[in-house]
Amino acid sequence: MVEEAKSHGIQSIEVGMDILKKISEAGKPLSITEIAILCDTSKSKLHRYLTSFVRTGMVEKNQDAKYILGTEIIRLGLVASRKLNITEIVAPHLMYLKETLNETVALAVWGQNGPFFISWEESNGPVNIGVKVGSQVSITQSAAGLVFATFLPNEVTEKKINEELNTLSIDSASFQLTIDSVKANGFAYVKGTTVAGISAIAAPIFDRSSKLIASLTIVGLEHSLDVSENSKAVHILKERSAMISEFLGWNGNLYKIRGKGHTHC
Repeated sequence: MVEEAKSHGIQSIEVGMDILKKISEAGKPLSITEIAILCDTSKSKLHRYLTSFVRTGMVEKNQDAKYILGTEIIRLGLVASRKLNITEIVAPHLMYLKETLNETVALAVWGQNGPFFISWEESNGPVNIGVKVGSQVSITQSAAGLVFATFLPNEVTEKKINEELNTLSIDSASFQLTIDSVKANGFAYVKGTTVAGISAIAAPIFDRSSKLIASLTIVGLEHSLDVSENSKAVHILKERSAMISEFLGWNGNLYKIRGKGHTHC
């Protein structure tokens, strides 16, 4: 049967995609009744979709007659993820943050020598902060660095953290309190630690396995960039980092990420 077009699209495909999204977001096997409630549809109509999804491998039905995502849709997701370029994915979000807040924004990743910026959009303001693509940043003194210090495994960050704590004579207990705060609030901030008069906020970007892959950062003058938890800048930053993470397959639950304690020299 030829499906009826809706706004130059196929309505049944859109309905089917919504069903798959609901199954994915649940994070557990669902009965047909549970899916029908989530999708606000009848079980008879839903049954036809689920039958086709099972036949094509998009959904699997377990021995308890409950449905989960199938191996074929997972395979397609993995193929798509290999083609994702984090710089390209984040680019429109950087532009949105820059235009909305009129602040400098950047994307940082972890490299062999610690965090560094791979994308940078300068604000339209009169002050040039001077940090460019490729610039290495401190793991203990920058907002981006604190995100990596908090959410990367100890074995990855510990050596770099210890080096900076010793060099800069930073108290390890105080630094652990900072890590705990970043973990609890979902973002990091600094005020004048890297460059005098400059503040920054940063939030984590996770992939589908809840692995930290990048840090989204906003940088501005201390008097203009509000780094408080309930500020507009922090709200939009966290919102955008979550959007990017969810696009990469993250399940949206920051508190499933284990916190960590550091043992410093």
